[in-house]
Amino acid sequence: MSRNKKRGLVGAALAIALVLAIAGVSGAFGGGDAVDVPTTAVVKGEFIDYMQVRGEVKAVRSIPLTAPSSAGDLQILELAKNGMNVKKGDVVVKFDPVPVQRTHAEKLSELKQAEEEIGKTEAQYRIQEQQADMDLAKARYDVQRAELDAATQEFLPRLEGEQKKVALASARERQREAERKLKALRDISRAEVASKRQKRDKAKLDVQQAERQLGALQLVTPVDGVVNIMPNWRSCCPPPDFKAGDRAWPGQIIADVPDLATMRVTARLEEAERGRMQPGQKVVVRADAVPDRELTGRIDDISTLARIDFSNWPPQRNFDLIVQLDQTDPRLRPGMTTAVRVAVDRVADAVLIPVRAVFEKDGRSVAYVPKARGGWDERVVKIARRGQEQLVVTDGVKPDERVALKDPIPAVK
Repeated sequence: MSRNKKRGLVGAALAIALVLAIAGVSGAFGGGDAVDVPTTAVVKGEFIDYMQVRGEVKAVRSIPLTAPSSAGDLQILELAKNGMNVKKGDVVVKFDPVPVQRTHAEKLSELKQAEEEIGKTEAQYRIQEQQADMDLAKARYDVQRAELDAATQEFLPRLEGEQKKVALASARERQREAERKLKALRDISRAEVASKRQKRDKAKLDVQQAERQLGALQLVTPVDGVVNIMPNWRSCCPPPDFKAGDRAWPGQIIADVPDLATMRVTARLEEAERGRMQPGQKVVVRADAVPDRELTGRIDDISTLARIDFSNWPPQRNFDLIVQLDQTDPRLRPGMTTAVRVAVDRVADAVLIPVRAVFEKDGRSVAYVPKARGGWDERVVKIARRGQEQLVVTDGVKPDERVALKDPIPAVK
């Protein structure tokens, strides 16, 4: 092959390569096809703008379980596990019964002794009253006989008649003395027996109190819920939760049982968020620990006044939001963090495009629609509403057109 012919073939190859390179550059910067660029369809439907805030699950009603207030210092014998599900009537805490049983036995002994003292006192005064009755009966008999003797004084010498009168007066005095003695004895008997009975009644109350204390050594939950063990402030620092073997002072809260039927969600709103929410709005709640289920609810209340939140620095002024749930989940627990999503705006029959499909170019909002023969058609879109995931457009694209989800014409560096 001649040298000129070879030069011609090399020149032709270089020309073809140059054309292909130019075509590639042209496709990359002005008219490439849609290969490797994801697209989605423009749709027409209802636009819903959501606002999402972080919240926490709380129970409106929580039942505290406290150590008996009059049983003294007690030791925990058994204790349910923290976070354990319990049903109404289940035992959550058991205390050591030995000290209270010892007290109960002592009070029973005091009660028995008091009852024996009553019987002994009644028998003793019964004997004394019988003797006093006999003395009174004898005094009455002596009066009657003295009265008979005095009736014959007119037939007797004057001195002897006077003696009969004196004897009658003396008999009557002895009768009155016997009556006073019997009455006094009965009064003393009643007072003494009443005192013994009062002592017996006090001993009976002590026994009943000890029995109540024995019954209170088992703390039972009055509702269905979950066990929340409280910290033991006798230990430090930080105070650990109560456990079996710990001691508790009277009236100390050992655990509480939040009523799962009264669960709600609370959150804090910034001032800008407060203006877009109002009571009655429907919400969707998702707990971080229960990711496979969404719960519906509504805004029950929003505080009128803001309060300072010192959990952040600098402190912020937030409003309290309360969400009432329409249903609950058995896995839901107080203290769980949640995401609360609220629909704050709605537009019917709107042309919707994803936020990812709109790009800012030279101060304009544009979208890219694939051409039939390859390449992309750049459209300027007019945005009417903005949401977190979707935009409402009034011009630039039409329903059922497809738009690029990634910028197919990147800026030239």
